[in-house]
Amino acid sequence: MKISQIFGKRIKSAGGREGYVVSVNAVGLSLFFVCADEGEREFTVDMQSVISLGDSILYDGKVCGKKAAAPVRLGRAGFDMRGNYLGNLEDFTVLGGKLKTAKIGKKNYPAEGLILGDVIIVKDLRRLKSDVVKGGTTLFKKGAYVTDDVLSEAATAGEYVQTTLKTI
Repeated sequence: MKISQIFGKRIKSAGGREGYVVSVNAVGLSLFFVCADEGEREFTVDMQSVISLGDSILYDGKVCGKKAAAPVRLGRAGFDMRGNYLGNLEDFTVLGGKLKTAKIGKKNYPAEGLILGDVIIVKDLRRLKSDVVKGGTTLFKKGAYVTDDVLSEAATAGEYVQTTLKTI
């Protein structure tokens, strides 16, 4: 799901509390929704307590306390580590309640490689120089970013060393 589809969406709890999403906030890669009810009283919902996302959002009724989270604002300028302008943040992709990728300009970048602030800084992440293959099956394709998730999958498959060596 895209972050831009969440703003303004109706939200309902299993216990009957209703409102709408005012803001999407992030702490690291974890997401929280700042919501308001009909009386404009704000409450915060952790993305992990969401049961379903559709025309409206259904959550389990647990409201979390205010988090020291930064709002996810679209349209911010994105730069690489050398200060080159990459474009504006168009959207984030959410998977499993966490930020996965960010579309900045015309390219997608892994959320792990971003520093969020008034502008977005894209860290220099290593890419695979060739496919990582095990037993005739391609685990990771050439050009893929080597993120913590990729390294975790590689370690599970027993190909951690091959994956890190193929970034050189």
